[in-house]
Amino acid sequence: MESTDTRMGSGTTYRWRRMAAVLAILVIAGASTAPALHAQDATDSQETPDVVIPGTGDEAEDSAGEAVATEEETTEEAVEPATEDNEPAEEPEPSTGANVEVAATDTGHPAVMAHGLAFLTGDQAVWQVREVEPDPSPGSTEEVSNAAIVYQVTGSSVIRNDLTGKRALLSPGEVFFKSGGDPYTTFADSDDSVIWIFEVVGSDLVAGDAFYESPLIDDFDQGVFDFQIIRYVLEPGDVATLPAHTGTALVLSTDGNIDIEADGLSLLGTGNGQLVTLDATVANNSSDAVTFMMLAFGSEVGDTAASPGDDDSDSGDATSDEVDTSTTETATTESTVDDAADNSSDAGSSSLRTSINITAEAELYVVIVADGVTAFDGPIPVGGQSGEIVGSTFEVYTTVGVGTLFTNACGDQYYMGYEEGEAQYTLTANASSCEA
Repeated sequence: MESTDTRMGSGTTYRWRRMAAVLAILVIAGASTAPALHAQDATDSQETPDVVIPGTGDEAEDSAGEAVATEEETTEEAVEPATEDNEPAEEPEPSTGANVEVAATDTGHPAVMAHGLAFLTGDQAVWQVREVEPDPSPGSTEEVSNAAIVYQVTGSSVIRNDLTGKRALLSPGEVFFKSGGDPYTTFADSDDSVIWIFEVVGSDLVAGDAFYESPLIDDFDQGVFDFQIIRYVLEPGDVATLPAHTGTALVLSTDGNIDIEADGLSLLGTGNGQLVTLDATVANNSSDAVTFMMLAFGSEVGDTAASPGDDDSDSGDATSDEVDTSTTETATTESTVDDAADNSSDAGSSSLRTSINITAEAELYVVIVADGVTAFDGPIPVGGQSGEIVGSTFEVYTTVGVGTLFTNACGDQYYMGYEEGEAQYTLTANASSCEA
């Protein structure tokens, strides 16, 4: 029993010694961690520097014993030039976009609302703008005019080409090109329908309902040109440079006040216009968006077929009978004629005389100027004829080129062109022409 008691006593002593050792270790561990737990609250205690990740802007200061940079300091260091050993990729500076114009027509979001071909006589003319309240009856009196552009101000309207029967419905802000010489009927589709009509006319032909008439214009050349209307919308502070054009253009405000600088500075209110010949800029110095229109002629359009007597003529698609009396100048589908009696430049210069007669293979409106004198001006029904017209030089306008059949003094028949719309032709007698 004594030996047994001795072993038990020895085991108890051993266990107490082990427990004391464990407690000593815990006390030592607690003592070593206590300062670290309170280091976050101390203002002057040293702290082990964070691990630096290159290129992130979290770099610590060089001195090993100094504190890590604050958030603000780190941000400043991030934008400082990087070292050669650790250079971050450069980011491009953002563009403000202010006053950046890659083309003169960018500002104002210009849009060509409508265009078509128009014949200019080369005579003195004026721009006119008419305000019309269309009659609500579809049976309203038809109107024949020069090439014109119709702008729907309020309400809605229907425009019908009485020659083709084709119609168009206009809502506010929409526009329509009217071919010169074609009869049109415009009637209201709502009670508040109001339209503005833009066109170039002779100074003695200004309409009574025109609210704008420009000064006389002398720089229009004779020919067929692309007639177009361009809309601009300027936000407050915007400045737009107007594009190049042929002859004198018209700028007219349709909504708001604009400042236009063209050989001087002018303020235009709604419905006011200004002629533009050279470079011009338009600015919106108001606090609201404004809208204005530019009416202008673009490039000259047309092609000329050489007469059979020309050395360089190699046309293989026309017989000598077809072209033996003419040098042709044709315009495409929407070309128009304005007072064709004034259009011939060297009328009657040839001593040779021949004749032409036109047969309508479609309903036509035809103007024939022989040696500077209007010999025929009016409609020709299908199968009808203009009658024989004698002269040396003929200017012919027709509403349907392919439907216009010519007969020369020899009795031969031919077409001058195959346009499905309007066309303008010039025919001149030559040595091969049959004498009338």
